[in-house]
Amino acid sequence: MCLSAEAMTEDVGGRVIDAHGEPLPFVSVALLTADSTYIQGATSDVDGFFQIKVSEVCCILRFSYIGYRTKYVDVKGMEIGTIQMEEDQAMLSEIVVKGQMPKTKLTGNSMITTIQGTVLGKSGTAQEMLAKVPGMTLKGEDLEVLGKGTPIFYINGRKMQDKDELKRLRSEEIQSVEVITNPGAQYDATISAVVRIKTVRREGAGLGFDLMAANNQNLTFGFSDPSSTLNLRYRHNNLDLFGMVNYWKWDSPNDLRITQSTFLKTDEGIRNILQDSYIRNDWQGQGLNYNFGFNLQINDKHSLGARVERHNQFKTHNDMWVNTENNLTGHDLSHQDDHTHYPYNWQSNAYYNGLVGKLNIDLNVDFATAKETTDNQIDVYLPEAQTMQQNSHTWSRLWAAKLVLSYPVWKGQLQAGTEMSFVKRQSSSAITNYPLPSTDTDVKENNVAAFVAYNANLDKFGTVSAGLRYEHVGFDYMDNLDANNNMTRYQDEFFPNITWAKQFGAIQTSLSYTMKTVRPNYSALSDHIYYLNSFTLQQGDSKLKNATMQEVSINARWKWINLFAAYERRDNTITQVPMAYNNEGIMLLKQANLPDPVRNLAIFLSANPTWGVYSPSWTIGGQKFWNTMTFDDPRSDTGKTDVTFTKPIFFFDLNNTFRFKYSWQLEANTNIQTKGDVLNFRMLSPSYNVCFVVQKCWLKNDALCLRASISDVFQRSVQDVAQDCGFFYGVQKTRSRSHRLDISIRYTFNAQKSKYKGTGAGKAEQQRMSNSN
Repeated sequence: MCLSAEAMTEDVGGRVIDAHGEPLPFVSVALLTADSTYIQGATSDVDGFFQIKVSEVCCILRFSYIGYRTKYVDVKGMEIGTIQMEEDQAMLSEIVVKGQMPKTKLTGNSMITTIQGTVLGKSGTAQEMLAKVPGMTLKGEDLEVLGKGTPIFYINGRKMQDKDELKRLRSEEIQSVEVITNPGAQYDATISAVVRIKTVRREGAGLGFDLMAANNQNLTFGFSDPSSTLNLRYRHNNLDLFGMVNYWKWDSPNDLRITQSTFLKTDEGIRNILQDSYIRNDWQGQGLNYNFGFNLQINDKHSLGARVERHNQFKTHNDMWVNTENNLTGHDLSHQDDHTHYPYNWQSNAYYNGLVGKLNIDLNVDFATAKETTDNQIDVYLPEAQTMQQNSHTWSRLWAAKLVLSYPVWKGQLQAGTEMSFVKRQSSSAITNYPLPSTDTDVKENNVAAFVAYNANLDKFGTVSAGLRYEHVGFDYMDNLDANNNMTRYQDEFFPNITWAKQFGAIQTSLSYTMKTVRPNYSALSDHIYYLNSFTLQQGDSKLKNATMQEVSINARWKWINLFAAYERRDNTITQVPMAYNNEGIMLLKQANLPDPVRNLAIFLSANPTWGVYSPSWTIGGQKFWNTMTFDDPRSDTGKTDVTFTKPIFFFDLNNTFRFKYSWQLEANTNIQTKGDVLNFRMLSPSYNVCFVVQKCWLKNDALCLRASISDVFQRSVQDVAQDCGFFYGVQKTRSRSHRLDISIRYTFNAQKSKYKGTGAGKAEQQRMSNSN
């Protein structure tokens, strides 16, 4: 009798999409009885798929998601099919009026923050907004994920190639931001963090555009940098056409004060070469960025498209004066006049995204090519008049493809796929009237990867995400001037990752382990020696090894408070290390692998409450490295000395937003960083950046918006940095360049979101190529 009373159970699956037919992730799926009694729940994955175990007595599924109307579906068989959610316009309007802080949800290895309808949706550019998103911070001009460093950015599934795109994208256009602190197997093994930006979905067809004009005034050096961006969109039926033109001008001045002490062993004893250098460096450039493309939505299951973009950087100019006092030659004065040409820089992507039965197919093909030439005239006035000409040429090309297959299995989603990238790079350099060798090299690197991942909802045991990535990397280095330097290297590596997440009452938690690698940028693999001044040279190393990182991290969230902690071990860490070039006091800054492991502990606590019109976003935390390095030191009896870098460094991000009636907004933001050690560098002074913002918007949906901000009010956003390397000790003091007044105005007409779904391939290789420019 007991057996006959048992209800038969089966797995029921389906897919959730939004009003535009795009996957809707992290939708709450609840299993209810006929009288609405809750039995169990599930969550849709990043592709909108879900699975839940039901029995004969269960007959209702409830689908709910913030900003969408709750939907109820009767269970009639084992396949629910596609569930299309509808936006709740009334709810969104109410959120806009109240100006609530973003809703952040911890989902395994990521945090998803709702931006639309919150004060973050009125924060100017995407770059300004992202600095306030839980889990992120702004260091200088670069955005970082707390404890993870610089992330890879995706906008609507497309890999962002130009970091200035975050200055062109407005926060009003962003629906949500996902910060992934433990990227799965589908991402390249060099990627330690991912930020996925999803823009607002708008109804309507026809022509739409938005126009933005801005001027950035440097209050310290007096430069004025205008920019403007025009985005055009046209949508008809299932065809979406888009394009963008952006003009920019930028000046990046630097005032540096560098003091150096180099110890050499001579017949007379220990010689201490003292140098006190003042460097004034002005980089000036301007250019046009433009792109165009299309997306064809064949039906709700199949779409394809293509995108082409070019970064047309006009001839740039770098002007640098180096004035040095030293106790060897007395006075050293030189001037470098550097002109760089960019004949072309093209990038393109084509994609297909489809659903065949339960199988989701995501295919991307990418191509990128760029050329760069630099002519640098070096005039040395003291101690002896001399003129040198240093020329370098670089050409690179990339082909890449990525295929991701997803299929619902048991209580989750199984992913498998492959990614391939083929890179070719040619570089050469030569200098006249100075004893440095010329270089002429060809580099080829082929990376073929395969990966598998599985995400499962284990009901009361939480959710588990596990993956394994295999990469076969072939590296060929050819020195066209000296065959003895030729090198061929092949590597086969596996990179596992696993995340377990579970909710305990109101507390969301996750625990992760991951293994990653760091491959040096192509410029770091160049043996070319660059002249900096009479006593300082710079060089890469073609024999650099890849670094590996293993990390264990924990994430916990309660209401509006979030805690993140990570412990990491790095092997073969890549960094810049000073070393003696000869016995005459000339120092070489060389890329090198550290022989001993480096350990790192990071802990951050964030809070994002809302109290009336006041919405603070605070983050406090610290980071501690354990790093000991052995250097040559002629002052010691053994000729060696150990230097430790273990002093912790602390961070404070205190962002404060006040949202008033009639679309007025005021902001007061502060970023503080204390003294401490970072890898093999010492921060000798604290830094803090205080910024004030005022913003006013008009017209329906704030279509016209004026924003003014003044940053680094007290001009203390830089730190004194030292390198302690036994035989060498140097301190660099930098004058602030971020004391700026930024005024921008934006107008939007019939805005629509592009349907472009290309995610790109070979993105880590493109990043390494771009970093070398």
